[in-house]
Amino acid sequence: MNIFKVIGFALIAVSLIMILKNQRPEIALMCVIASSIIMLVFVFDEIKSVVVLLNNLIETSSINKSLLIIVLKVIGISYVVEFGRNICIDAGENSIASKIEMAGKVIIVSLSIPIITSLVEMVAVII
Repeated sequence: MNIFKVIGFALIAVSLIMILKNQRPEIALMCVIASSIIMLVFVFDEIKSVVVLLNNLIETSSINKSLLIIVLKVIGISYVVEFGRNICIDAGENSIASKIEMAGKVIIVSLSIPIITSLVEMVAVII
């Protein structure tokens, strides 16, 4: 299971970062960023399998593929925003973290416009 790899790696990284934080804080921050990226790479296979499964479900159903692509983009943006936000918080930059979060929300709303439009059109047809 990948979760054991992630947790094992995280515990080793945290131990190293705790040691470095007192002696070399600038290197500790770089270790936080590098270890976060490495842990993200550990879960890429899981993400890939979910995307393949969703793709197969769309091909066998009558769901509009472009709408699913938007949903997948929104999910991806959410994870990337959270990742960047947490890195900024770890660095003590809460102000930048909140700006990243706001930018992510704006991008998600702008990406969601086709879905909102489709919902409004469906409701209009029903009424």
